[in-house]
Amino acid sequence: MKIACIQLNIDWENQNKNFLATEKLIKKAKNLGTELVCLPELFSTGVTENTFKFAEEINGKTFTFLSEQAKENKIYLIGSFIMNVKSSLPRNVAIIFGPNGKPINKYEKIHLFTYNKENKFYSSGNKLVVFKKDDFKIAPFICYDLRFPEVFRIAVKKGTNVFVVIASWPNPRKEQWTSLLKARAIENQSFVIGVNRVGNSPKLSFFGNSMIISSKGEIIAQAGEKEEILIGEIKIEDLEDWRKRFTALKDVRKDCYGVCWKNKK
Repeated sequence: MKIACIQLNIDWENQNKNFLATEKLIKKAKNLGTELVCLPELFSTGVTENTFKFAEEINGKTFTFLSEQAKENKIYLIGSFIMNVKSSLPRNVAIIFGPNGKPINKYEKIHLFTYNKENKFYSSGNKLVVFKKDDFKIAPFICYDLRFPEVFRIAVKKGTNVFVVIASWPNPRKEQWTSLLKARAIENQSFVIGVNRVGNSPKLSFFGNSMIISSKGEIIAQAGEKEEILIGEIKIEDLEDWRKRFTALKDVRKDCYGVCWKNKK
């Protein structure tokens, strides 16, 4: 499967401008033969604290844009927006669209970055999701989720072999971004796709460094620090061969630390 990470320079809270820029980049990615296109976290607004201002219903402005882009380009597309939630703060939600423009699944960001008071402006989800494309079982996560290995392990138990982490991961934590992406790949023997933004928000700057990582933790493709389209290809045969030869997942001691493995559903 050929994948594109759209490493966007997000224009702060300027949805129309970001839609135009994203549309052009998605079309370029499609012309390069990609099947799955991944956008950075909250690509149309940035991770704003003005959540009620930009909160949308399902089938709202951003949802419709993503649906149309997936259908027009006949691709799988992952993008996130701020969703209105009744009786709660708005929520950071990633939607996966199929080539027909219809939503396949919806992931609501589980872990909120309390260090930066994200919990004051957003509410959290509580459920991971996995969607299938051919032999790939793909689990989307959002930014801060990357720091919590437990949820990745649970996803592997559900059959996941590809993780997509869409992010707004800022300076100066570049080394942590790289290390954590590699760690999630190595410990779960899974492909990891990390797509980060570039540019600046009113308070932060972003370094990009999007990457596609093999199930061995090797970098297949890596972007720089400017707006670009990162292209990489992953092959299910490589993952299956590695899991068969190096049987680490079979050696999990559920009897000693099986908290992530208790639920058999």
